[in-house]
Order: sequence, then structure tokens, then C-alpha cells
Amino acid sequence: MALIRPGAVVGQISGRVGGVVFARNRGGAYVRNGPAPVQPRTIYQTQVRNALSTASSAWDGLTEDQRKAWSEWAKLNPIKNRIGETVTLQGNAAFVELNSRLARLGIAPVAATPAVGAPAGLLTLSLNADIGAGAFEAVFTPNPLGANQRIVIEGCNTRATAVEFIENRLVLVTAGAAASTSPMDIQAAFEARLGTLAVGDHVWIRAYIIDDRNGQVSGMVTADNYVTHT
Repeated sequence: MALIRPGAVVGQISGRVGGVVFARNRGGAYVRNGPAPVQPRTIYQTQVRNALSTASSAWDGLTEDQRKAWSEWAKLNPIKNRIGETVTLQGNAAFVELNSRLARLGIAPVAATPAVGAPAGLLTLSLNADIGAGAFEAVFTPNPLGANQRIVIEGCNTRATAVEFIENRLVLVTAGAAASTSPMDIQAAFEARLGTLAVGDHVWIRAYIIDDRNGQVSGMVTADNYVTHT
């Protein structure tokens, strides 16, 4: 792995070019050889692809006026890309982005553009990590969330290591019901996605709120803990 320092011509670069991957971690920008893409055909990969397919098909069924409305909404609601730049999506991309999130929750696509802004983020988040007589659960505020708000939880297990950069390790673990309440038991979902927990494992969760009326999401909050057993 080689570290790089972008210059005047290239300020930042992220992604794959041929067999080379440009990325960042806490140490800065670096370049590494990229492995050949694989197609594991897991149930999780299939769920993501099905969600994207559902949203894309729904776009095809919109009227011309609805598509124009999405184009205008996208112009007024730019997003941040993974290197922090503000970008404006095309109308179809904005539609698919929001509706594919809903599809993964089992919610039908929404044709109308969002009538409200994105939800505010969680105020607090912590993780109880007792796999014995205690509880393995996410604890958050506000509690409960709003009527149309659900908590979405991603997670990873770095085992008994000092790893703290987790951006490339997080996977979707579970999502709460509408007006999600705290605490939320996530042990079964966490182990189904990431394997059996063991005492001493260093586990992480990252959570955000999704508005189930339109697919908009809040900012993300992270928490971690070491697994115990009572």
C-alpha cells in the first residue's frame, strides 16, 4: 500500500481505476491494488439488487409531470459524495436513492417528492453488549422516535482488536418499526448478520433515522462496546 498526497491538479480521488483503488483512512489518502470483483450471490447482495430494481421499475411508471418534479427536487436538495463534495443528482437518481431505501424496509415506492425535510439525527446512542443474563441492545434518544421515523442500525465486529477505522466494515444489521422505541434488542439480528458473539469482542454500531414516508435519512451516530457475559 502506498500513501499519496494529492496536488494542485487532483485535489481528492476516491474509487477504482482499472486495477488500482484510491481510498482514504485516518492516516490520509492511499493507493492499493484492487482485487478482482466477485459475485458472492448472498441473500444480502440480492436484497440490495432487488431494492434497486424495484425503485428503478417504479421510476418507469411515473408520469412526465412527476419526473419533472423529481428533477426540480433534486436540484434543490444536493447531497454529499464520499469525499465530501456537494453534488446534484439527476431526478431519476434521487428517486431511486430514496425509494430503494424504502424497498429494503418492505415499503412500496413513493411517487411524490418529499413534502418535508430530512429527519433530525439521534440525540444519543449507546450499546449494551452483555450476551449473558444482561442485554445486547441499542439505547437511543429521542425515545420514542416520531410517528413516521424508524431507526436503522449498521454494525461490525472487529473482534478483540484495536481496530477503530470501521467505515469499510459496517453492514446493515436491522431496522426498527415506525416510531421506534428504546432500548432495542439487536443480538439476534447482529449475530445472524455477523456471526456468533464472544466475550471480549469489540463491536460497533452506527445508527440513523429514516422517514418511512419518503426515504430521507438523518445524520449518523456511532457507538461501540466490548462484549461481556454475566
